[in-house]
Amino acid sequence: MKIKKVILENFRSYHGTHEIELDDFIVFIGKNDQGKSTILEAIDIFINDGKGVAKIDNNDLNITAKQKGEDQFSIGIAFEDLPEKIVIDATNETNLRDEYLLNKEGCLEIYKIFKNGKLSEKETYIRCYHPCNDEFLKDLLKKKIKDLQDFVKNEKIQCSDNRKAAELRKSIREYYKLKDGNLKSEIMDIKVNEEGLKDIWSKLENYMPVYSLFHSDRTNTEQDSEIQDPLKAKIEQIFKREDIQNKLNEIAKEIDKELKNVADTTIKKYQEICGQQESILPNIPDVTSLKWKDVYKNIGYNTGDGIPLNKRGSGIRRLMLVSSFLAELELKNNENNHVIYAIEEPETSLHPDLQKILIDSFVKLSKQGKYQIFITTHSPALIRLFETESIRYVGKSNGITQVEKFNETIADKIVQNLGLLPNIGKVVICVEGTNDEKFLLNINQNIEDFKNIIDLKTKIDNGIISIIPMNGSNLKDWINRYALKNTYASEFHLYDKDKDEKYRDAINEVNRRKDGSFGILTEKREIENYVPKELIESEFNINLSHIADWDNADIANEVKQKVNNKKESDIKSIICGKLSSQIKKENLDDESFNEIKGWFEKIKEMCDKVIIER
Repeated sequence: MKIKKVILENFRSYHGTHEIELDDFIVFIGKNDQGKSTILEAIDIFINDGKGVAKIDNNDLNITAKQKGEDQFSIGIAFEDLPEKIVIDATNETNLRDEYLLNKEGCLEIYKIFKNGKLSEKETYIRCYHPCNDEFLKDLLKKKIKDLQDFVKNEKIQCSDNRKAAELRKSIREYYKLKDGNLKSEIMDIKVNEEGLKDIWSKLENYMPVYSLFHSDRTNTEQDSEIQDPLKAKIEQIFKREDIQNKLNEIAKEIDKELKNVADTTIKKYQEICGQQESILPNIPDVTSLKWKDVYKNIGYNTGDGIPLNKRGSGIRRLMLVSSFLAELELKNNENNHVIYAIEEPETSLHPDLQKILIDSFVKLSKQGKYQIFITTHSPALIRLFETESIRYVGKSNGITQVEKFNETIADKIVQNLGLLPNIGKVVICVEGTNDEKFLLNINQNIEDFKNIIDLKTKIDNGIISIIPMNGSNLKDWINRYALKNTYASEFHLYDKDKDEKYRDAINEVNRRKDGSFGILTEKREIENYVPKELIESEFNINLSHIADWDNADIANEVKQKVNNKKESDIKSIICGKLSSQIKKENLDDESFNEIKGWFEKIKEMCDKVIIER
């Protein structure tokens, strides 16, 4: 199960109810003390019941709520990617959809209520869209199996197996569908400790994601130091693996059997000696309650001279953190449970180059399907690396924390509040997206004729040129576009012709300016059409000889038809990135070579002009 949404009510700075939508990779941006870390700690408290890194105390109740007489706060999480089936015991199988335990969006929405700094088991409930035709159906999950069997017998309902509560409930719901014409559902809160839900809940807990919170070092607590050791984050993942659980259960049952045999024999002898049948029962923990991971509580790395990693400086601990995520990418572990890593200020104690490596590993992990990565930052340098769709801006309005998705208003706040400055050169090359940017840079650097006209990389390093993807989703592109309107930079616009020349009006508008800007559409359909066919065929191991008009074909779509396991966006990225760096002069026909040559000649002309004017 992975997290789709977090719902906070009166928790710390979050007064009232706040819903925070999440995805596989999310970065919380905002100034210090705005409520970024609170979100990560709320998830930790929820998943680990306040026994993880973040602890619960009386001060977690929002001050305004407390002044208004409130005495409790709640943390809710909506989960998606749910288990297809839940095996309650060896013979009783069910699933969350059949039991009507999902909300209207098909997610499992669970809430935990905290009062006086504690969680009560009775205050954990599932909010679902549940059949409520009458009181009996409304309370169906609370019914004991005897009550279900009696109802089925009295109403003469056919049931495939009346020894299984799940089958009895299924038959009863079908009976109501026929009797009333349909099931009338309402939003309900069902407590997890109620009769019929206890067994389902105990199994459901095994599917909860593994959550590892890495605090920033600024708190300097012993607990924070311990959690910085990446090995500790792996223990729970390993112990939740189904194959490991099965082996441990076999061991535990065998030990349980032996212990009960010894206990029963001992009690029998005791009763014989005493001559009375005093009730004595062995107190042996249930197998499911055993804390196997505690056996490894002292696991970790030792560095030189046997010094534990958690006793070393923040720099080396963060380097090990970077290494652990890179190792996870390489190992490609296959644990069944989703894994969530929450990292506060990952830039702490890391060189900018290592920061980029760490963020890149986060993004790659998050795309593997079973990982979610949540981070917090207020670093102007790091912020530029993120895609806008992954950003959640955290700020306060009238003392109340708000979390907002990225939009143009949020862009203004980020630029203004975090002191971000654009990277604008004297000549700005405006392209559609990052794929076009990669293509231009690669072909310029790899074909000497183009590089001799103008060396884009050198001009960028010298601050003469900037390349801005106008439809780019990276935050640095938004920052740059935000400031572009306030500069006197000359702009070179290069856009795809596309099938319908949809950017023709935009190009004409640029060319009507009187500020030295210039715009042009590609002669071919898209940038991908400039990459030679043989390179694409070799990369994807396909044959594209059926394409008669290469210049006007939808290349990415054509490849997608042959390669079913890749998204079109990924195909475009490979063609414009990896493959464009392999293009040599001899791969280009005269028409393509001369067209691209003309782009760089125009850019050089514009650069020469601004350099003279400096």
